[in-house]
Parts: sequence; C-alpha cells; structure tokens
Amino acid sequence: MRLDMHPVSQHKPELAAFLIYLFIALVMLWPITTNFSGLVVNGGGDVYQSLWSLWWVPFSAFTLHSSPYFTNFLFYPQGANLVSETMVPLAGIVTAPLQALVGIAATYNTLLLLSFALGGLFMFMLSKYLVNNNYSAFIAGLIFAFSPMHIAQSYSHLQWTMIEFIPLFILFFLMMVKTKKRRYALYAAIAFILLTFMGDIEQGIIMVFFCVVSLVLMALLERNEVFNKEFIKNMALLGILILVLGSPFFILMSGRLSGSLSSAGQLSDIAHNMLYSDNLLSFFLPSYYNGIFHNLAQGYVYPVYTTTYQGINYSPDITEKVSYLGYAAIVLAILALYHEHRKNRLRDIRYWIGIFVVFVLMALGPNIQLGSIATGIPTLYSVYRAVPLFNLVREPGRFDVIVTVALAILAAIGFDHLSKTKYGKNAILLALVFSAIIFIEYNGMPLSASFAGQLTTNAQIPQLYKSISSVGGNFSVLVLPALPNLTSGSFLYPGESMYYQTSFMKPILGGYTTRENSTQQQLLENVPLIVSSSYLESGYGFIYPYPILENYSKLSLFWLTANKVGMVAVINNAYASAYNQSRLSGLLNYLYGLFGNPVYEDSNVTIFDSGLAENAGGENNMVSYISGVWVPGYQFCTASQPCNTSFASMWYGNNVRAITVFAPKNTSATVRMEGMTYYPSAPVEVFLNNNNLPLSSFLMNETARNYSANILLPEGLSQIIFYQSNATFGTRGYSPYLNFGLRNITVSGN
Repeated sequence: MRLDMHPVSQHKPELAAFLIYLFIALVMLWPITTNFSGLVVNGGGDVYQSLWSLWWVPFSAFTLHSSPYFTNFLFYPQGANLVSETMVPLAGIVTAPLQALVGIAATYNTLLLLSFALGGLFMFMLSKYLVNNNYSAFIAGLIFAFSPMHIAQSYSHLQWTMIEFIPLFILFFLMMVKTKKRRYALYAAIAFILLTFMGDIEQGIIMVFFCVVSLVLMALLERNEVFNKEFIKNMALLGILILVLGSPFFILMSGRLSGSLSSAGQLSDIAHNMLYSDNLLSFFLPSYYNGIFHNLAQGYVYPVYTTTYQGINYSPDITEKVSYLGYAAIVLAILALYHEHRKNRLRDIRYWIGIFVVFVLMALGPNIQLGSIATGIPTLYSVYRAVPLFNLVREPGRFDVIVTVALAILAAIGFDHLSKTKYGKNAILLALVFSAIIFIEYNGMPLSASFAGQLTTNAQIPQLYKSISSVGGNFSVLVLPALPNLTSGSFLYPGESMYYQTSFMKPILGGYTTRENSTQQQLLENVPLIVSSSYLESGYGFIYPYPILENYSKLSLFWLTANKVGMVAVINNAYASAYNQSRLSGLLNYLYGLFGNPVYEDSNVTIFDSGLAENAGGENNMVSYISGVWVPGYQFCTASQPCNTSFASMWYGNNVRAITVFAPKNTSATVRMEGMTYYPSAPVEVFLNNNNLPLSSFLMNETARNYSANILLPEGLSQIIFYQSNATFGTRGYSPYLNFGLRNITVSGN
C-alpha cells in the first residue's frame, strides 16, 4: 500500500474498515456503550489505577508542574516511584482536553473503543501492504483487533488495551527495510513512541525483541536483499529518532531509575512467570470472556489451567491465560502454508512462520504447561528471562500480541489464495462467512445482564468526595480500607480510593501501584486503624494483631497527625454485606467515638473530619509502633515441626527486630515483653538506637516468660532493637529467622 497523500476517496476501503470495526466494538461493549460515562470495564483495582493514571499525568504536568514518574499524592507523605508503574503517560496528555470536557470515565471508554477500531485499521493497512487484498486485509484486522487476548486484556489493563500501534510500527519497519526510504524510519519511530507511551513500556520492550528476531530471520532468509549500507543507516536512524522523540519521557524516567528496576522485577520468578504464561491448551480453548462459550469456559478454566510447580498449586490468572487462536484463523493459515508449499513459494512466508513460532515459544513461558501438568520442557523464554531489562516483561502470555499479528497475516494470505479459487467467485460473501465465524469464536460480548454485571464497574464518583476539593488547607485523606483484602489479596478498594482522589485532588495515605516498593505498605501497617479495618473487611474482626500492646486509638491519632490527615473516609460497601451488616456499623461506631459525627454521609461513603487527631493524638503522648517486618509464628508451624500455642502466637522478624518509640520529652521508661525461643536457649539483647552496649540481656528458652528493661528515651524518635548475640552477651550478633519471638510489648513512662 502506498503511503503518499491521496484524496479521501482513494482510501474508502480503509475508512469503511475503520467504521465497521468501530461498530463491532460498540456492539460488543454494549453495557458501556449504553452508559458511556457511568460504567467502565471490570478489572478490579487495575481499572481504577488506569483511570487514575489518565488523570495523574496531566495533573502532575500542568497543575503541579512536576514529573509524572513520582508522586506523593499516593502513600503520603513518603510517596511512590512510578517509573515501573503501568502508566499510559502520552494517553493522559493527549486526552487532557477530553477529560475536562466529558470526564475521566468517558475518556477511558473512548480510548477503549478506539483501540479496537484503530487496531483493526492499522492491521488492515499492514495486511493490505503485504497481500494487496481488501477482503484479506479486513479479516486480518478482525483477527488482530478482536483477538481473545486483546479482549481479555481490555477487561483489566488499559496499557495492554491500546495495542493498535503495534501493527503500524511493523508496517513502517518493513517498509523501511524493503524500500530503504528514510521517511519510513521516521514513521516507524513515531509509531514506536506511540505504542510505548500511549500503551506500555512493556510493549516497547517486546517490539525491540521483535526487531531483534526480525533481523535474525532476515539474515537467515534474505541477507543479500536486506543487509547493506542503506539498511544499516536506516536502522541507526530509527534508533536515534526513537531516542530523540522519546527523550522527554526517557529523561524523566532516568531521574527515578534508582530502585525502580528491583520493584519492576517483583513477581518475576519462574513460578509467577508460569502463572502468567499461556497453556498449550489455551490456544485451542475458547476464551473465558466469550459471551457464547462463557459457561463452558467456567467449567474448564481452573481444572485445566491450575498448575502445580515444585509442590505448590497455582490458580491461573485468567486474563493472562487467554490465548485462543480460533479455528477459522487456523484453517486459513494452514491453507496459506499448503498453497505456498504446493507452489514451491514457501520461502515467501517463512518470515511470518518464524515470527509465529518464536513468539508462541515466548508466550508459553519458562517451560511448557499442558493442562494442569507442568511438563518441565524449557522454551525460548527461559533464555530470554536471563537478559537484563528484557526480563521486565514478567507476563510471557503478553507475547501473544505478536503471535496474533503473524496469525492474522498468514490467515490473510490463506484467504487471498482461497478467493482466487472457484470458492472465491463471490469474495465478499466468502469474507462475510469467515468474518461471522471469527466473530462467533472471538466474541467478547456479554449475552446476559448477570455476565455484563461481572464485566463492568461503576465509575460514578460519590458527590461527597467532590466536596472535599472545596475544603481549604494542606491536608491528606485516608480512605478505608487502605490495605488489600487479606483473604483474596484484592486491591479493589485501594484502587477505588485512587479513582476518587481524581475528584478531591488531595494526597491519600494509601493507594495501589502494581509494582510497589514494600516499604509503601509498611507505612500503612504502622497505623492500627488501617490494619484493624483491613482485618475487619476480611472478616477477622476489628483487631490489631501485632506484637505491641498499645492504646491503639492514641497511636492511630498520632499517625494521622504526623501524616496531616484531615479527613477519614469509609467506602461503605467494603464492610457492608447481606450477611454481616455489623462490620460497617462497628467501624462507624468506633470512628464516631474517635472523631464525632461524620461531616458527610450517604449510602456509599461516610467521611469524618479528623482534625481532632492533632489535639487528641500522640504528639503530646509517648507512643510506640513496629519497625520492619514481623511475622506470626504460626506461619512456621508444620506437620513435621509442630509449634505449641505460645510459639504460634509469638512474633518474629527478618534478622533485627525493632520497635520505634516517640517521646515528647526526655523520658525514663520501661519496656516490657513476653518472649521465648523454639530452640533450647537464645541469648537476646536490647539496644537503644546505635548504642554499642545493650540496655539489658536475657537468656530466653522454650517457655514463654516475661522480661523487662529500663530505658532512658531522648526526646523525639528512638528505636529499641532486639538482637541475638553470637555467643556471649555484650556484642551484637546476627539474628536469623525463628531463633526467638516476642509478643505483648509495652513501653511506659515511669
């Protein structure tokens, strides 16, 4: 396909294809189409996080005049590094006027619909360039834009919904290679920046890998035709243009790289790679999101895709397991292979066969899974994951996006051959038949109100949250629950609080970042109110299960004051249920006693003015709280090594155990605790801050006993540190796991 400017009339096929793809998307997403500003797709905390990122980027750039890659509007006051966050920065900037006009939810839905329409259009253009058949190109666009993988990702991840620029980049990349014209290097660079920053940095990494694989295949298949001085110049130009055009983002990201790579590498171990990998059977089983086959898919998803690895059962992440190819597309691809082989022209499509095979092997993850069996057979991904930076794509199943491109091209070639046989006398009818079959196989349209309810999320922001924006002063907001659900691990409500923040525009104590630094959550775990309300949400009661015995109201008020919390909001639905209304009433009654009557209240949200925290909080009281990670002893009890009741209720930590104490003035105090060891004995020492000599020394044994130490606390913050000595008292030692545990720690003034 020529890319010179022509009158619109010469692009009628492209325009018609775009409109048809848009119409299909509008029909498929009918629940959203009928409530464009009130509903979004259902992706739990992830969809709220995506809504937040659309708002955050222009807000940080145009209102705060700061980098979008760091925020203290989440996890206030510590803040969060967002370099490894799944943001869509360019999408946020481009859509800023639309957000102001129609709102964030409608903007999100516009991007969603355009991802299908433009994805189909750009795949149409790529296929037409290669095959020069409008009907083939339309089928290729349908396969790519409405692939089950794309539909599944669109129900969870905005950054992997907007994959439309991938075929556009491939088109310009191939035109650059074939024609040697430098303008296509510029077009390809622009497409690369769009897919990386309108989409996701992972897309950019995958496309770099695509280029590497392409160059290897080209070197093997058509070296003399491709590799020459002009080719090398264009490749260098492409790289330079990408760096120049993307420099505003690359420079901002580089300023926040410290520590971000380790956060980005979370959940990148082999077990999680397998969890996010395709199953060999998933290429041939209809998608869970298919409205027609949903009930069937529900029956086999967990039995088939649950994987046992090293004795541990891993339930599947359904979104990342969807990779259905579709039998109509497979038939057309096989037809292409058969025809090209028969005509002795297989060399013409070996490139696309190679791309398909390589990326299938990548999508299968570190080793092949067949149903519920982890075969242990390694794949190409095992090598890939060892490459620095490339291995940041921890979800192998996302390589399906290139599998779909290759499948669409092969299917287009197959349909082109079929249309030239006696069966293709009426090509438009044949195209309609295959398109209908593909739509049935790929269909992502919910066919019942109940399933539609599962696939959508209410995007209405309670009016009361909007009222907070009009309240003057420099303060933060705590929205409960602020921690993930302890039972399910869901970040639904922390994500929801981020979305609500887009209306009141004040910092919040919590939030949800997909690859968060563990210290962010520890900051929240210092606040008894946050921890207790999280346990309450999960059905464990209003408790604070940590080793310190404290006046938890006083400690909570201390932290609210320290973090400038001006309002505490409760998402009522998180605690209210048809079976247990007492959770919500219990929490609200406690907050009534702490702050007085709420300042805003309706069925959705209750908001309290926490200004009383400054007067009643810990600024004038001595308070203590945990430092580091404390682990309950029952986690270490096994059938082969059972623990007694005392051991199970003790608290253990990583190496050093410590608590932090705030004293409003120099204070003579006593620290009391109960301790024991699972081993015959453990010498334990108590230090204050960086003092070289211990305050006290104890020889703990297998019986739980009470211990105490006198301590002179200086004004301000201090750490009381618990060590186990190596051999004798008087020297600090290394404290490994399990050697001793503590509980019921108190610090009181004398």
